[in-house]
Amino acid sequence: MRRAKSLRHKHFRLAVLLALVAALVPGTASAATPIVEYGPVPSALPVGGVCEVEFDDTGALWIEQYLSGQVARFDPVSGTFANFSTPMPLSVPGGMDVAGDGLWLPQVTGNSLLRVDTTDGSMTEHLLPWANAFSLTALDIPLHTGLGLANDLAVGPDGALWFTLGGLDSIGRYDPATGEWGRYRVPGEILGQLGALFGIIKPGPGRTVLFNLPQLNKVATIDVDTKAFTQYTMPTPASYPVGVRTAGDGTIWVGESLGMKIANIDPVTGRIVEYPLSGLGGILNSVLAGLGIGSVGNPLPMAGPIAEAADGRIYFSVSFPAAFGLGNQIARFDPTTRQVRMWPTPSSASYPCDVNVTSPDAVWFGLLTPNRIGKLPLSTP
Repeated sequence: MRRAKSLRHKHFRLAVLLALVAALVPGTASAATPIVEYGPVPSALPVGGVCEVEFDDTGALWIEQYLSGQVARFDPVSGTFANFSTPMPLSVPGGMDVAGDGLWLPQVTGNSLLRVDTTDGSMTEHLLPWANAFSLTALDIPLHTGLGLANDLAVGPDGALWFTLGGLDSIGRYDPATGEWGRYRVPGEILGQLGALFGIIKPGPGRTVLFNLPQLNKVATIDVDTKAFTQYTMPTPASYPVGVRTAGDGTIWVGESLGMKIANIDPVTGRIVEYPLSGLGGILNSVLAGLGIGSVGNPLPMAGPIAEAADGRIYFSVSFPAAFGLGNQIARFDPTTRQVRMWPTPSSASYPCDVNVTSPDAVWFGLLTPNRIGKLPLSTP
């Protein structure tokens, strides 16, 4: 028992050391990997927590920094950054979506939604009407907290903003046109706050939005008109489904982190097909590929955020979640051949935190520990 405990402590210390190395040593591009990194992203903290990235309609890339409470803008043409702090310090800005000239995101600890004007970076807060715990806004002090724990946001097919509410075991809705709020309790969900920081919501098939329930081993949709929920239980027990995204054919792709698989759900039939990613050869190849460019990280294929890119193939980040993460890879799955390829990032233990497939020629993603962003060209063979 003591030896097992000692080993766990050693593994924990190694993970912390890798994170510090990744944060302090700048990543450099290498001919051995097609991934190119940009940054570091300017931040108020040594590790700002770069995670989700979203393009606006001008082609600028907006970057969430959830540890420093900031949002950055990157110009892919000039390679320059601009940084903007949220009104409330350490607000933990969550997953974003763009609507017109506004970038919308939740402030996890601020119990609010935030609109960022993409033309000048100015911000407007919209406090959630539930679970307010503490507020000094009436005294002109920008401090407001609550238990809603909204972590991710998406524009639904009805034009409203839909967001996770892990602290309330619910999904929330806000209509910017009318100012109307709605909250819908997820059937069967308890202790949703345990998965709150991994709660992801995206546009779903048809007139739905799609979200994950990692602590329940499920993914689900809610119909934006009827508010009816549909839930899908993953075949692998305790697979911890983190990534969810709807593909062009209307099916749902899922990244099963602890299951070390990805899965495809047909919402019409409910059929779920899983694709295992683990295997000694694959793990060994991942380690060797990383060592070839001086990059190390957790080699376990723990799939995170996932999406179908313009080339019809499925891309996802590796390794997730934070408790087991510190991986350094981006993966690609071909649904036709069922072949998987993984590429290491130049930075070690980089923790690729999200994937953005808006660009027609590349996948963009945030790298949490080195505070950088990365790009993988779709032309990569």
